[in-house]
Amino acid sequence: MSRVLELSSLEWQAVRPQVARQVFGKTLRDDKVKAVLTRVAPEGRFEVHSDPYAHLFYFLGGEGRVWIGNEQFAAHAGVVVQIDAGEEHAYENTGSADLMLLSLNIPVA
Repeated sequence: MSRVLELSSLEWQAVRPQVARQVFGKTLRDDKVKAVLTRVAPEGRFEVHSDPYAHLFYFLGGEGRVWIGNEQFAAHAGVVVQIDAGEEHAYENTGSADLMLLSLNIPVA
């Protein structure tokens, strides 16, 4: 179903508190592909974990780090991260402002 959302009408919700600390999301779409505007507060992080679906993270602002397996990368506006299903990954906010990203959860065929 097509629709138009006012982002301000959506509440920030804690994202997966069992593996994340100070990570909040506004779900924009939740069907075959899940799209979440994600806000990571200063010192917030998503612990190392793996998922049965792929991810695409598009960083919109702030400063942070991303881990994919044993590799580490800087996260800031304009960075796109692709993560395969089942691959261990994590990210954290290393700055003094919120780290913002659009997170897509993509099922594997």
